[in-house]
Amino acid sequence: MYKIILADDHAILRAGLKGLIDKDPDLKIVEQASNGAELLAKLKSQKCDLAIVDISMPEMDGLTAIKVIKQKYPKVKILVLTMQKDNEHFKHALISGADGYLLKDDAYEQLILAIKLLLKGKRYTSPSISEVVTDRFIRSLDEVEGPSIEILTKRERKILELVASGLPNKNIASRLRISIRTVETHRANLSNKLGIKNTAGLVRYALSKGLV
Repeated sequence: MYKIILADDHAILRAGLKGLIDKDPDLKIVEQASNGAELLAKLKSQKCDLAIVDISMPEMDGLTAIKVIKQKYPKVKILVLTMQKDNEHFKHALISGADGYLLKDDAYEQLILAIKLLLKGKRYTSPSISEVVTDRFIRSLDEVEGPSIEILTKRERKILELVASGLPNKNIASRLRISIRTVETHRANLSNKLGIKNTAGLVRYALSKGLV
């Protein structure tokens, strides 16, 4: 039987989760804590396989407690159970050492699955959080990463810089003392090399590379 410690400052929620977990013959809540400091104290006297930890708790928050647990008890799996749906909390939870991230809204449907996956050495993230992270990653590829600036010639970089500054082709041609047709040719080369087909995309790319 796997031993679990549950840390959350809401006693009613802990009672509900305990009832749900203890129904599984392979799992048992052996201790409960209402804050991070209490959780660490419980771990000194009670061995466990997994800790379920809320992020927002008094005295010592969950993220701080997770860092200490991973330093002192590296074999203990940690499942964050939280209301926080944003990318920043998710990122900091993983940096702190969490093995899984489950939203309280999903707990009664996914808690047992999440626990068992973590105990098998795998990770678990609530589907809605996975969507947020995936969308953010895709946006970063579209808007920030892009091809390396090194593939552009010196003249192409300059034109990109001027385009991002809001200058039309006529003004760019005048500034660089070249024909408008030459500017158009360079812009076409920029679009082909970067895979960006509109001015807004070129502006975002230039901003991401620090050209403006």
